[in-house]
Amino acid sequence: MIAEPLRELRRDVREEWMRRSAEKNALVPIDRDPVPDQYSNAVREYYERLGSGQ
Repeated sequence: MIAEPLRELRRDVREEWMRRSAEKNALVPIDRDPVPDQYSNAVREYYERLGSGQ
């Protein structure tokens, strides 16, 4: 009865803590394929927007 809401709360708190404690400018390798030069700025901006939550 009370165990499931507590598990959900624990999960939510853990996710929020991870989100807030993450380095804002940390580079995380997502893909190993190189991005063509003509798209590098667009891809960088996309991942910056994605990481900022916009």
